[in-house]
Amino acid sequence: VDTTPAQFLDSNVYVWDIHQTKKLIKVDGVFTTKRKRHCVDFAAIRLQISLLRETHVTHFHFSLKWSLILPLGNLSLINHTLVHYYQCFASELLRVNITPVVALWQPMAENQELPVSVAKYGAWENPETIQAFVEYAKFCFTSLGDHVKFWITMNEPHVKNLTYTAGHNLLKAHAKVWHLYDKEFRRSQKGKISIALQADWVEPACPFSRNDQEVADRILEFDIGWLAEPIFGNGEYPQVMRAWLQRRNSVDLYNFHLPYFSEDEKKLIQGSYDFFALSHYTTTLVGWEKEDALKYDHYLEVQMINDITWLHSPSRAAVVPWGLRKLLKWVKSKYGDVPIYVMANGIDDGLNMVHDKLRVYYIQNYINEALKAYTLDDVNLRGYFVYSFNDKTAPKYGLYSYIANQYEPKPSMDHYREIIDNNGFPGPETPELLCLEEIASCPECHFFRTRKSLLAFISFIFVAFIVTIVFITYYSKRAERRYK
Repeated sequence: VDTTPAQFLDSNVYVWDIHQTKKLIKVDGVFTTKRKRHCVDFAAIRLQISLLRETHVTHFHFSLKWSLILPLGNLSLINHTLVHYYQCFASELLRVNITPVVALWQPMAENQELPVSVAKYGAWENPETIQAFVEYAKFCFTSLGDHVKFWITMNEPHVKNLTYTAGHNLLKAHAKVWHLYDKEFRRSQKGKISIALQADWVEPACPFSRNDQEVADRILEFDIGWLAEPIFGNGEYPQVMRAWLQRRNSVDLYNFHLPYFSEDEKKLIQGSYDFFALSHYTTTLVGWEKEDALKYDHYLEVQMINDITWLHSPSRAAVVPWGLRKLLKWVKSKYGDVPIYVMANGIDDGLNMVHDKLRVYYIQNYINEALKAYTLDDVNLRGYFVYSFNDKTAPKYGLYSYIANQYEPKPSMDHYREIIDNNGFPGPETPELLCLEEIASCPECHFFRTRKSLLAFISFIFVAFIVTIVFITYYSKRAERRYK
């Protein structure tokens, strides 16, 4: 967010001292007529829009700054300059046929991107934060709803950093905001709204081990099901979580208390979605036997395992494209035929980012696995977003590098744009036409073409059989001559 105003908003008059100081000298007491603010006054927007147009994307996902829009956590102080910036940015996106997808809140390192007063008094641990978030959301719907039709209430709440009380309040806040939009804004603004969860896949180390599978299922319920089940499921927390915590409470000194929803709260939270949004980056391999104390989670009794055969990024994130397909199938099996959006999917750079080969490979193969889930597994996948736009906001993850106030496209940006333009994965060996008529007119040819391995095996058996018969006949005749 760069709200630096253009020079046209300055009502002072200056004299340019071109002979001595080479600077502008303000003329005291002389002013020009003030004018209204315009979107062109935000010089940064024009550059951002031009870079986005280069990528040929149809949607752009970004998060608002709650802590800056309402610094005091309420409507007593509003940053109107920032609100105007967001209005201009969203309207400019629409002007170039890019749909803005806007998250009301995304937790960041400092104060979790909450207003200072909210963070100071317990953040999401404090039930009063629920109402503060509802008021903030209503203000955003009113101010930006004419331009934004695709809302995310909360983007990637980090479950690792949430207590059970904080998660409980967060779910109620999301549900109240969803119902607020549904009752007061949906009819006039005709938009959609939901929550976006971080959802990395967890794979059992041994696919034939029942214990490893139970561990993987447990991790998925704690990482995804904790916030997803009350909204997309039965309105309650996953039974796996409750059973595990009851077991831990019976043997540990600590009391891991998972709150209960009242019946009214269940009705409020259950079904508070228009789609299932998720962020996916990597896959983790897990086992039940303790092998490495540094990678063992004592709380969930799970061993994290590093598969050396997998590709890894510089930050040691595993590149496992099929994990995305398995995750999408898991969501469908758990929550039915719900519309799904992959809101973020990306990998970090290496030192040699000139060729950007890892991200090119990552984008190509993860999109292909998403396509498999859509076409082969019948997953109701509606959209896919690469993470991230540039390195200024997400260091080492961007499609554009950012060095010395300059943006430079990486090879992965060109590759992503090619996929968008061709709606697929064209290659130099791909023929322009697939000759579907020829295939349809010769079903026998198609049968043999698709079963080359089987035909080769049958041919081998046939040749071996003939050779065996020849040898048997030959040696039988020799034996007959010998005895004669």
